[in-house]
Amino acid sequence: MKKQTLLGAIALTTLAVGAAGAANAQQYTVVSSTTPATATVKAARIVASEVSLTATNSKGFLGLAVTPSASAILPGGNSVLTLTLTGGHTFGTAVTPGAIVAGVSCIPTTTVSSGGAATDSTVSFLISGLGGCNNANPILVSLPAQLANTTTSLGLNTTFKTELGTSIDGGSAPYSNGAIPSVNAVVTFAKAFTVAVVADTTLTAATLSNGFKSLTEGALGTVAVNANTAAFTGIHGAAGNVAQSDITNAAYKFVGAQSATAASLTFNAVPVPVTGLTSIATPANTAFVVAAVPVTPTASTNPIPASAYTVAVDLTLAAGYAVQPTFGPSSLQAITRQGSTFLIPWVGSGASAQATGNQTVIRISNIGTAATGAVSAELLNSSTGTGAIGSLIAINGSIAAGKDFVITGASLQSNFGGTD
Repeated sequence: MKKQTLLGAIALTTLAVGAAGAANAQQYTVVSSTTPATATVKAARIVASEVSLTATNSKGFLGLAVTPSASAILPGGNSVLTLTLTGGHTFGTAVTPGAIVAGVSCIPTTTVSSGGAATDSTVSFLISGLGGCNNANPILVSLPAQLANTTTSLGLNTTFKTELGTSIDGGSAPYSNGAIPSVNAVVTFAKAFTVAVVADTTLTAATLSNGFKSLTEGALGTVAVNANTAAFTGIHGAAGNVAQSDITNAAYKFVGAQSATAASLTFNAVPVPVTGLTSIATPANTAFVVAAVPVTPTASTNPIPASAYTVAVDLTLAAGYAVQPTFGPSSLQAITRQGSTFLIPWVGSGASAQATGNQTVIRISNIGTAATGAVSAELLNSSTGTGAIGSLIAINGSIAAGKDFVITGASLQSNFGGTD
């Protein structure tokens, strides 16, 4: 009889260890849930990083489902479920036992055992009555949360143990965002407004035939100003999506070669706006999508300089946004000049060459089989330091095939005029 009792005791002990081992080998999951009626964040959410957090839009209730694995055996006694918000965010509202919401058959009895104050980020629930909870009937949670910043994602870590500290169904699990597996966060932050500048690919050149006073083609690129309408203006359920109309103004800053004597360029883009805007100069309440950036030289006797061009865009956003975004400068297409251009130092005019011995000699050779184009010169800076942009002078009509054209200091002096 003693031997049989001992064997029975050994058999019962082995059975208990085996059951615990099987439960520990499993893994519960924590995902978003649309079921808790009080939840205002029922799925992973992107919030605009530019938004201003207020007492209203920074608070919400996370709908969560703590789902046991398919073969999990939940204990009939007391369990402790601990939930911790990450990213520096807090509950914002004191957590109550009602945060564990009754489901169809998963109707646990709950008390808050520790934590859960409005300023806390961790709460532990003492739970019993998990008999009706399983893979098809998860433990439902409506957990309060308040955003503390718009830079660090709001995530969630959990632990699930018996009252004595034994792990249940894997013991711990983070929130899992099934839509974006690499970002396991309930709330992420992203810039809600973008500006994309694309340089034009059709050559824009100042034409040689009229002394660089007109352009072959005037488009320098496109500027696209867009709102990410998939982002929200807060965590609360009443916080709406970011809208294109949240852009109330866009200021464009074009930078390139301009001077008092050069032909000025007017940026006269006509966007394709939602609200019918027709001027890029005063784009109030634009909400536009794409704006072309053509330029038109004003009537002038001066040549258009070759130059690189950039555009910077400053956005003004509607009330509720703390950040007024700036973008750029980004490169547009450069304006070039037809033909080949060389910068050559002019060390002395004809008169000074005789006095100093410094001579300027420029030889241009045509190695082709046909006559090449005209030669023009432009004085960029005089000996006094005074610029002479605009003095483009034709000094030779063409160069015959196989011939040279020689320019000297004396000939330059003759073409530009002056005594020295």
